Amino acid sequence: MEFTYTAYTVGDGVVKGRIEAPNEAEAQAIIRTQGYKPLRIKPTRRLPALEDIFPSIFGVGMGELIRFSRQMSTMMASGASLINSIEMIQSETGNRVMRRVLNEIHHALDEGDSFSASLAKHSKVFSPLYVSVVEVGEYTGSLSRSLDQMADILEKDHAAKQKAMQALMYPIAIMGLSLVTLFVLMTVALPPLLKVFDELDADTPAMTRFAIGMTKAFTDHWLKMGFGLVSLVVGLVLLRRIPEVRYWMDSARIRTPIIGSFTVALELARFSRTTAMLLEARVPLSTALQMGRNGCGNLVIKKAIAAGEESLLSGHSVSEAFKQHKVLPPMFVQLLTIGEESNSLQRTMSDSADAYQKQFDQRLTSLLGLLEPASTVVVGGIVGFIAISMFLPIYSGLSAIE
Repeated sequence: MEFTYTAYTVGDGVVKGRIEAPNEAEAQAIIRTQGYKPLRIKPTRRLPALEDIFPSIFGVGMGELIRFSRQMSTMMASGASLINSIEMIQSETGNRVMRRVLNEIHHALDEGDSFSASLAKHSKVFSPLYVSVVEVGEYTGSLSRSLDQMADILEKDHAAKQKAMQALMYPIAIMGLSLVTLFVLMTVALPPLLKVFDELDADTPAMTRFAIGMTKAFTDHWLKMGFGLVSLVVGLVLLRRIPEVRYWMDSARIRTPIIGSFTVALELARFSRTTAMLLEARVPLSTALQMGRNGCGNLVIKKAIAAGEESLLSGHSVSEAFKQHKVLPPMFVQLLTIGEESNSLQRTMSDSADAYQKQFDQRLTSLLGLLEPASTVVVGGIVGFIAISMFLPIYSGLSAIE
């Protein structure tokens, strides 16, 4: 954060300048270390950057983060120092947000912060899971391997999202064009015909009246409808920041027939893979569970894993606590029980991660395979509705002429 300050010194008198600091107290401390007595400090006001307004467009994308992880892993494995690796990647990256972040990480490392602590200051770019994995790599002396494993995790998540987006493009485009066609016909083609039929005292069919009524309602109140939709989205985003509301929303998502199974499979695959990686690095089980839980996005699943942590710390089995939470599938709990009893929890968690990742991929493939015929049926229904709405008044007009 940038501050503008006014300070005083016996030799220079009153001086003004700008300084970067996390908060005002830190800014005062830095100014004092420079031999000045701070008189006034205030945050610098500036317009928000494009990446702050549109983080999904101008921020650091998943591909950039994967590339950073791979490059850092490769350079550190070849013997390059941490700071030199940061400098080389910073000079090569074309993403201005990533360049700024790497510059700040470089300064934090120069001031004595650890790599994981430097990454944690940029939570919009590096998730808690990413920071935890890097912290483990620092702790075990295998930072290069941890970064490589983190890149694998990110690549799998990115591949799943890309696959879903590619499969959804065709149905979304077809349905969008159908809605545009419906709107044009109802607002441009039908009204002149209806005017002619009214002059002939022909009855307008109920289906056509319904279509025209819907179109008129939209054209007369589109601004109110748009404002209401935006208000609903903003309201949901703000409500989700309340822990109780977010927990209820996460619980409802898990209970949703199709989305629920996807959510559980993805969360368990991510948790199992992270925990297996940490156990392989000789991290204690309690710490591995905590770090693996940080990578979960669903609060209901987080609560179940937290119960397992508490059970372990109290001297009991993790699987026994997991059995009390119905959100965790019986197969997952049974695999964990076998791993604890056979003292092969790391391998069990790795197998569990592979199993749930395959389950997620198979269900996603099946769902996306159904979208194309489903979208065809929907489009066919829209086209049929348009055709009937157009031809019924024509038929009524011809009957009136006769």
